Parts: sequence; C-alpha cells; structure tokens
Amino acid sequence: MKVYVVGYATGYARFISDLELVNNIEEADVVLFTGGCDVDPSTYGKKRHHSVYSDLRRDKQEIDAFKRMRKDQLAYGTCRGFQLLGVLNGANLVQDCNNHCGSRHQITNGEETYMINSIHHQMVYPYDLPEEDYTILFKSNGIGSYYEGDGIDPNVIMEKGEPEIAVFHKKDMPICLGVQGHPEMMPDSPVAKMIDKLIHEYVAEKCHNRG
Repeated sequence: MKVYVVGYATGYARFISDLELVNNIEEADVVLFTGGCDVDPSTYGKKRHHSVYSDLRRDKQEIDAFKRMRKDQLAYGTCRGFQLLGVLNGANLVQDCNNHCGSRHQITNGEETYMINSIHHQMVYPYDLPEEDYTILFKSNGIGSYYEGDGIDPNVIMEKGEPEIAVFHKKDMPICLGVQGHPEMMPDSPVAKMIDKLIHEYVAEKCHNRG
C-alpha cells in the first residue's frame, strides 16, 4: 500500500499494513492528512469560536495537496485530517465540544463496537450535506454534553450521534475516509486493524472504479 503523508509526521501511517511510504503524491494509493491544530473557520466560511487555535498557512498547504489528488486515490484523514476532509467536502465543524480530549470510548455501527482513543475538541458536522454525499460508518453517542460552533445544531448531534468514522463520496472528488481518533497510537488494537481493513477495501474496490 503506497502512502503519501501530507507533511512530515509519517508515524500517522504506522498502523497501515503492507505500508510503503512514497515521497511523490502521484505515486500514492492513499494520501494521508494528519492531526494537529484546528482548521481555520475562514476556510469554511464560519465565525471563529474563542477556543480555536489554527494555522491558516498549513490549511492552505494541505488544501493544495488535496487539489492535486486524482479521483482514483483515497484521501485518509485522522483527527484534524478528518475535519479538513469534511470541510473540503462542504461540511461544517463543531468548533468546541467536551469529553473527547484524552478519553477512550466506544464507537459503533449498530452491529460492531470498538474502543478508540480521542484527542480533540472539534468534530465534523456533516448533517447539512446531501445524504448521498457521505456515510457515517461509526459513531459515538452521548460522550459530549455540549457542542458549539457557528451554524451547528447540538440537538441534531444528540439525535444522530457524534461522527467518529465517516466516508465522503461526493461526485467528481476523491473518496475521503476520515477517523476522529488516532489508530496510529494503538496500532495493534482491534479498531486499528478494522480501519486498516477499511483503507485497503476502499483502495481496492471503490477508488479503483473511479480511475
């Protein structure tokens, strides 16, 4: 699996099996967007919450990398990377929430349940998008007790759940798989192995058909 990491933090790819890191985005099967500071609200047209700590220069560099992707490549984002991919697909962000920074909690798809870590105070808010543009694969319920951000409805999150793993499959764009947690910090765990399997399946089945 050829992986191009946007930036220098190649350790984010350590849980991916059959890993081959490449230095050229054109060679990659997967383009990986890493964690870190918040995505600047100016990139998605919202008012800035007082808790936001962002780096607009980084945002612009990573957005440029995304624009260089082909439709048959998979974009994978973890934590901030998931949030950035959400923004690039038209989603809003919860700019501040509680109980997700430094915890481990359950995520579920209704049939399977996994424990995952959590180191964030923002999260993807996809619920204003057309339903055909995204799929929430795993969610958590009731971990947070407040959600703040320009244009988000906390009641919708409480009703539909907190997106933990989602895929954006917008027409004429690369498929984007996002994970709110950090599987690279728990590479031998069941959840990391499940996410690794998802990445391989999307590259082999879904992305190949977009070429």
